[in-house]
Amino acid sequence: MNKVWENDLVGVLADVDQSELLYRDSILINKQDSLQFFVRIISQPAESFPNVKAVTGFYSDLEKWGFEDDYTQPEFIRKEKLREWLDDRLLIFKVEKRIRYNHEEVYNMFGVRVMPKLPSYEKDLKLIPVPIFSKKVNGMEQDVFISRLVEKKFVGRITEVSHEANDTPPIVLWREETEEDEQFTVYGVLEKHQYAHGGFNFELRDELKRLTLEEEWLDEFYITDESPHVAFVPIGLFQKLLHLLEEQDAVQVADSSDRETLPLEVAVSSLDKQTSPEIQSGRQEVAVSVMEKPTSENSVPVPKGNEKEQEFLELLFSHTQDAGLIYRKENLINFHTSMKSSSLVILSGMSGTGKTKLVELYSQSLGLKGEQLTVIPVSPSWTSDSDLIGYADTLNMVYRPGDSGLINALRKAEDDKDKLYIICFDEMNLARVEHYFSQFLSILEMDHGKRVLRLYNDDLESRLYNSAQYPPTIVIRENVLFVGTVNMDESTYHFSDKVLDRANVLSLDVMPFTEMKQLPEKKKGMVARADEVDYDTFESFQYKNRGLSLHDDELGLLWEVHQLMQSVNKQVGVGPRIVKQIDQYLGNLPAQEYILREDAFDLQVVQRVLTKVRGSEDQLRDLLGRYNREKDTVEGSLIIRLFDRYSNISIFKESRNVIKQKAKELKYNGYTM
Repeated sequence: MNKVWENDLVGVLADVDQSELLYRDSILINKQDSLQFFVRIISQPAESFPNVKAVTGFYSDLEKWGFEDDYTQPEFIRKEKLREWLDDRLLIFKVEKRIRYNHEEVYNMFGVRVMPKLPSYEKDLKLIPVPIFSKKVNGMEQDVFISRLVEKKFVGRITEVSHEANDTPPIVLWREETEEDEQFTVYGVLEKHQYAHGGFNFELRDELKRLTLEEEWLDEFYITDESPHVAFVPIGLFQKLLHLLEEQDAVQVADSSDRETLPLEVAVSSLDKQTSPEIQSGRQEVAVSVMEKPTSENSVPVPKGNEKEQEFLELLFSHTQDAGLIYRKENLINFHTSMKSSSLVILSGMSGTGKTKLVELYSQSLGLKGEQLTVIPVSPSWTSDSDLIGYADTLNMVYRPGDSGLINALRKAEDDKDKLYIICFDEMNLARVEHYFSQFLSILEMDHGKRVLRLYNDDLESRLYNSAQYPPTIVIRENVLFVGTVNMDESTYHFSDKVLDRANVLSLDVMPFTEMKQLPEKKKGMVARADEVDYDTFESFQYKNRGLSLHDDELGLLWEVHQLMQSVNKQVGVGPRIVKQIDQYLGNLPAQEYILREDAFDLQVVQRVLTKVRGSEDQLRDLLGRYNREKDTVEGSLIIRLFDRYSNISIFKESRNVIKQKAKELKYNGYTM
C-alpha cells in the first residue's frame, strides 16, 4: 500500500557511489526523456520511516524553482547542467512510498522546495528538525507560550515536523519578531508529547529551561521562507545547545489563568494560511506501523513506550492477520486500551465480523492457556443470577455451579493471583444482561479488594458437602478481565443505562473485502508463540493515576454534553464514573501513532456517551438534528454545534458519523436505539 510522510526532510544530490542507488549515476534520463535524480536524506526522518537513504526526484519538481532543461542538448550536457545546479542547493521535501506493478517499492519526493547551502556546509552534514513557534503562527504571546508548556496545554500546530509518539523534539524554538530583526529562544528539555487538533502538547523532563540563541549559532541553522516553521540544526550544534540548555536555571512561570489568549482555532487558521501550496496538496497522512523501528547512527535518543507492551501489540497484529481477520490497527489498539481501562468491554458489530475470535486472539497474544480464557455462550433462557453462577441445592446439601464454567474460572483466578484471566460472555445480549448479570453490575465498579461475589448465605457453609471447593463468597481480583460480544438485531435485547455506565462499547469495522487478498500467506510452523504475560506485567501496561488529568476544555465539553442530555431526559447523562473512565482510557493509550489523544477522546465520546443517546424523534430532534437526505448532512444539531465550539480538542470525526446515523434513524424510524 502507498504511504505518505508529511513531515519535511532535507536532502542533497546523492553521491555517485551511494550504495542505495539502483543505477550507476545519481542523475539519469528516464523513458519519458525527462531528467530523474536521486537525493540523499541528511535530516532525521520520522521513526516510522524505513531505512532508505535515497529518494527519487523529477525535473518537474525543480521547474518552478528556476531550473530549465534543454531537451535539444545531448544527454550528458543535460545531466551535468542539473548536477551543477543542485551542487549549491539543498532540497526540502516530503516522501511518498509507491508500490509498482512488479511489487517494487519506490520512494518519491513531493512538495519540493529549494534553499542554498550555507558556507558551513560539509559533505557529512546531518540535520535535526526543531519546530518553531511564534505569535504570528500560534496566536499567543511568549509568556503565554511558556505557561502553556509548563501546564502541559496545547501550544499550536506545526505540520512540518513528525508527530509520531517517539519523535518528541527535546527542544523547541520561539521566534520573537520586531520591525528591526528577530530573536530566537530555545526551550526544553521535552520528554513526551501528544498531537491533536490543537497541535502539540508537551511534557517536560524536569523544569522548563531556556537559552537565547547567539547569532553565530543561528548562522548555521537552515530556516527558509518556504519552510518557516521548522529549523534544521546540524547535529553537533544541536547536541551543544541541548547541553547548554540543561545547565541553565529553571524558568520562573507566572500564573496564566487570567491571561487573554487567542483561541487555538484562530492559531490553527493562521498556520493553515501560511502553509505553502506545495504542502496543501490534498494529500492525507497515511498511518504507518508502530512496529517499524528504523535505525540511524545519528538519531537523537527519544523516549520509548513500554517495550513489553509493544511486543504484545506486534504479536496481536500478527495473530489477527494469521487468522485471516482484517481489522484496522486502530480497532485493535482501541480494544487493548479499553481492556486496560474498563471493568467491562463490549464488542459490538454485525454477525460474522470475528468478535469472539478477536478475544481468543487477544488471549493467545497474552500467552494465556487453558482456564485462563473462559468463553461463556449466553443462553436466551437465562433470567437470573443462578443461571450463570449456580445455586445452593439444600435438598442434597451441595452447591451446584452453573454449567458456564464461570465459577471454576473465578476460583482459579482467586488462587492464582499472579496469572491473568479473561472471562468472555459470548452474545451476552441474547438474554437481558441486567437480569443474569445483576450481581456483577453491582460489584464491578467497587474498589479492588471489595469486589466479592456471593454464591450463598454464610450459614449454609458448614452444612454443604462441597463448601471447601465452593465457599460462600469469591473475591474477584484485578487479574480478571471481563469482555462481552453482542450482535445488534431484532433477536437481541438492548442494554440498559446501568450496563452502559460500566462498559466501553466498541464497534468493529468491516473492512473492504479486497483487503482479504492482501493478507500475508500463513506459513506452517511460523506462528509466533507468545510468552505468557503475567498479571504484574499487564499491570505495568496500565495507567494508575487516581487523580483526574483531563484538560479543562475536555471536562467543559463533557459537562455541556451532560447538560444537553439532561434537558432531554433527567435520568440520562454523563456521570462522574464515565468521566473517570474516559480519563483512564486516555492515560492508558499505548505509545503508537494510530490513535492520538484527539482521536481517543472522540472514540470515548462514541463509546461512553453517545451509546446512551436513545429515544424518539420528539425527544431527540433538537439534540441530534435533522437529517437532510439530498445533502447527506445533519442540520440544526445542538451536539454538533458543541463539537464545533470545542474543535481545539478534536474534530470528532467518529462522533459526527454516529450522530448522522442516529439522525437518519430518527428520520426513517421515528426513534434511535
